[in-house]
Parts: sequence; structure tokens; C-alpha cells
Amino acid sequence: MGADGFLCDAMLGRLARWLRAAGHDALLADEESDDAKLLNVAANERRLLLTRDRRMAERNAARGRILVLRAETTEGQARELKRELGIDWLHAPFSRCVVDNTPLRPATEKETAALPAKVRTLGGPVRACPTCGRVYWTGDHHRRMRERLEDWNGDH
Repeated sequence: MGADGFLCDAMLGRLARWLRAAGHDALLADEESDDAKLLNVAANERRLLLTRDRRMAERNAARGRILVLRAETTEGQARELKRELGIDWLHAPFSRCVVDNTPLRPATEKETAALPAKVRTLGGPVRACPTCGRVYWTGDHHRRMRERLEDWNGDH
């Protein structure tokens, strides 16, 4: 990829969450970020800017730092990233917070104890986000998400 991560423009919030679910470092720009700011962040942080804004790609500063996605749906965008970049949708699944992009850590005993009893009996790793405190575990939602990542990766 030649970049250290991704920067998704504000229109690609769902894609950013899925990139994070796959374990990729994916920042999400806020609504107020203009093209110049996005391109500056992409350059300074060695990130590939993902956007659907074709006009942004025409700027000189965009060269080599931007991928304009044509697909309108998250599903289509995921497949386009696989096709165009060879992205690994199973890079490091469920190792980042899907909300704020922070790498997850093992949950503490206190965090695990606060989960519903049914969840605690599921087994599997319980992880937590050190930034927002969100706790993640392996349940049905996790399984469905993993199946989608495997499908996008071509592992089905």
C-alpha cells in the first residue's frame, strides 16, 4: 500500500468502521475538514486518503495519496479496496476499536465481571478500548462480522 494507514473522508464512516474491524488503522475525517486539510493529514501521517470526491483527486497535492472509490455501498467499497489495493480484510480482526480506532487491550477482570452473565459464559477473548472504555467480546455479532470480512477477503 505504501502508506501507514487510511484516512476516510466524512462520507465513508461505515467503511472506516469496517477497516478498523479488520484491524487496519483508519482515521475518519470530521464533517468540517476541507480538501486541503485532508490532503495535509494524509501526507503528514503517511495515510492513503479514501474518498468518493472525484474533484479532490484532481488537486496536485493528491498525487499518490488518494484513492477515489466509485462504489456507493460499503459492500462495493470493500470489494473495490480488495481489487485495487489487495487489502487484507483479515489483517488483524477485532484488534481496534471500531468507534475511535484505538488498538484494543485485554479487558480487566473488573470490565469482564461487568458483562452480563450470558456473555461471560461465551468464552473467547474479551477486549476493551483504553480510550472510550467500550468492551468487545465474541458473540453472534462478532461471528457475523467475521463472516463478512472473510467474504470480502475471498475466504469463503
